[in-house]
Amino acid sequence: MDHFNTEQVLMYLTVFILACFAGVVDFVNKLTKLKEKPPMKTVLFNLFAKLLMSAFAGLLTFWILQERAEDGIVLLNGYSAVAISLSGYAGNQTVNIFSSIWQAIIERGKTK
Repeated sequence: MDHFNTEQVLMYLTVFILACFAGVVDFVNKLTKLKEKPPMKTVLFNLFAKLLMSAFAGLLTFWILQERAEDGIVLLNGYSAVAISLSGYAGNQTVNIFSSIWQAIIERGKTK
C-alpha cells in the first residue's frame, strides 16, 4: 500500500507557489494600470484566473524539467525556480496576447 509522501507534496506546493507568484505579479501590474476601480467580484475572478493560468504553465514546466532530469528528480534550485516562475508569467502573457487578438477580430467584425 502506498504511503503519504510528504516530500512530494512539499515539492508540488513549492512549484505551485513559485508559479502563482508570477500570476500575482502580472495581476498587480494590470490592476495598477486601470483608471477606474472594478468591482471586487471582478478583481477576485481576475486574480483567480491569473493564478490558475500561472499554476498550469508552471506545472507544465516542472513536468518538462522532471522529464529531462536524472532519475526524474528535479532539484528546486535557482534555475528551476526561475524557469517555473517565468513560465507562469509567460503563460499569462500568452493568454493576454491571444485575448487581445480575439478582441480585435470581434471589434473588426462589428465595424463591417
